[in-house]
Amino acid sequence: MMPITKRLLQIALCAGLLGLTGHLTVAQQTAADAKAPTMTGSANLSPAQIDDIVRKFAAKETQFRQALNAYAFKRDALVQEIGMGGQVVGEYHRVSDFTFDDKGNRFEKINYFPMPSFTSVTQEDLEDLGGVNPFALEGGKINQYNFKYAGKERIDELDLYVFDVAPKITPDPKKTKERFFLGRIWVDDRDLQIVKSKGKAIPETKNNKFPVVETYREQIDGKYWFPTYAYADDDLVFDNGSDLRVRMRVKYTDFVVGRGKVTITEIAEAPEDLKPETASKPNAQTKPATPQPSPTNATSTGKANSSVNEDDLAPSDLGMLNNLATDLPKPIYPPEAKKNHVSGQVQVKVFLDETGKIVSAEATFGPEALRAAAVEAAKRARFKPQLVNGVPAKVFGIITYDFDAQ
Repeated sequence: MMPITKRLLQIALCAGLLGLTGHLTVAQQTAADAKAPTMTGSANLSPAQIDDIVRKFAAKETQFRQALNAYAFKRDALVQEIGMGGQVVGEYHRVSDFTFDDKGNRFEKINYFPMPSFTSVTQEDLEDLGGVNPFALEGGKINQYNFKYAGKERIDELDLYVFDVAPKITPDPKKTKERFFLGRIWVDDRDLQIVKSKGKAIPETKNNKFPVVETYREQIDGKYWFPTYAYADDDLVFDNGSDLRVRMRVKYTDFVVGRGKVTITEIAEAPEDLKPETASKPNAQTKPATPQPSPTNATSTGKANSSVNEDDLAPSDLGMLNNLATDLPKPIYPPEAKKNHVSGQVQVKVFLDETGKIVSAEATFGPEALRAAAVEAAKRARFKPQLVNGVPAKVFGIITYDFDAQ
């Protein structure tokens, strides 16, 4: 189906309200209990002043992206399909902790993820919801956009510059996969950082439609305005006349400077003497599968143990694995599914041993007609050994496969 949520954090991080003429009112209060904005006049800025403001907030956006890599945070993402009578008929709910390494690679630990009843969430959706914004209004991107100054507004205690934003050239979805922002942004007149946004992603296609998302940011550590709440309630109308109403709510909390407690890296090859049943855990050394009289295992307190607790053998959850694969073959589209034009995303849960070899794969989500093909593709995936606290470890996670109708 259509990638619904994939634009949520993207728009949340760079965004603005679709250009509206005339009067502006706030249709809904956010979780931050924001007050309705009050127009304070055009402020009569010269073109040179406008260009200077745009240049400065774009530079701040670049700093914001870099700063985010130093923070861990919690994300609570809820996406719902709304029926004709206003009832919830499908739901995707995922609560995760995120951390980044010094190269900007993101790692996710899933805390809560019941079986989704809303099946239109893709891998790209998850990437964007995790804080990766593919069309940020950074310094390197501003030359691709037109910024129209709309005046000033006062929201709560903040005086804000308001800009309508649109790409200079309307992108052709047949020629580019890059996504652009169309909407409105609010920029603090003192910090010159984006504090609110409302807008959507373009280009759209006959199968991909994107909702308008409104996002609020809060100042973290007195420096950066990070997104803390994003909301959408929109009807998506497709070229064939079908209509889909989606409601989204994403909260970002618990921003903390620092890396995760578990760091996952890759190494060139596994040690030759590595046993297939070796397990690892922070503060615990490895132990052969067959009991040996020595050496004994030492805990972090320095006391000796003669056995390993079952919890120490539990594999580590790495979340989404697509970006960690060294080889990720594409699935073969099943003939039966092709006959019925079946499409959608399949999520496959895989377990890796200490050498990076996949030892089991099971489809947990997605159209039934596509699951077997996804599982077979997952079994052919290749990974390097994953390290937990410097030791090759058993791990598990999710590989996602997106099938387009053929």
